[in-house]
Amino acid sequence: MDREYNFPIKKCPRCGGTIFAVKQKIKGFGEYFVDMETGEIDNEYLHNGLIYDNVGKYAVCRDCGKRLFKIDNYLNVIE
Repeated sequence: MDREYNFPIKKCPRCGGTIFAVKQKIKGFGEYFVDMETGEIDNEYLHNGLIYDNVGKYAVCRDCGKRLFKIDNYLNVIE
């Protein structure tokens, strides 16, 4: 991903975690392909038919669940 983000904090003030989660709603379909000779699975295009929509309005610490800051659908911080 080539986009730079400017989040207001670099880690969770409660636990020190550095990864946040955003709740998403996912709609659509996916396909993966299986080679009948080798059983090898190609899932390179599995997510192409899916639509992702952020339904969570907050970035939430993955480790402790604390709300960190409010965001929009494009991960821009809302003040």
